[in-house]
Amino acid sequence: MGKNTKKKVLFLITKSNWGGAQRYVYDLATNLDYEKFEPVVALGGDGILADMLENAGIRVITIESLGRDISVKKEWAFACELWKILRTEKPDVFHVNSSKAGGVGTLLGRLLRIHHVIFTAHGWAFNEDRPLWQRLIIKFLHWVTVILSHRTIAVSSAIVKEMNWPAAERKMKIVNPGRTIGPMYEKDASREKIMD
Repeated sequence: MGKNTKKKVLFLITKSNWGGAQRYVYDLATNLDYEKFEPVVALGGDGILADMLENAGIRVITIESLGRDISVKKEWAFACELWKILRTEKPDVFHVNSSKAGGVGTLLGRLLRIHHVIFTAHGWAFNEDRPLWQRLIIKFLHWVTVILSHRTIAVSSAIVKEMNWPAAERKMKIVNPGRTIGPMYEKDASREKIMD
């Protein structure tokens, strides 16, 4: 398959530290068939995820305005920056991860008529300890994200059950990102392995 026929997959994730969602993006981006796909990852910050992706030969785009804290000014700057990235990259698949990136990303992906906008729900921010009115607003925003995506990947059946608003369930597909666990050792053997 020639270079011109590769499908570009642009992954978006809010933070570049190392956690479950970041590992998920790393695993997907580094395990695509490079003969058929061109993976690119857009992220906030310059943490370990960015380093690992670059070391694996994956192109990384740092979004300066993307951070976890929410403010109208930052959200507008993020939306403008992401709009430019999407217009430049023209991905065939736009795979959005994390709550914050999800809402803005799925909306812009739809406005720019990207053929496949996918959102992965790793968890819901409305489950956090907040006042009820905040949780309802956040749940509404998550629901809009699910509705705007062409498909939402839920990493567990609990995530699907928790998003129980109209039309959401039919947009979600459960994919358990199970990991292979290596050999397990007793405490003393583990210490020896670590020391080596």
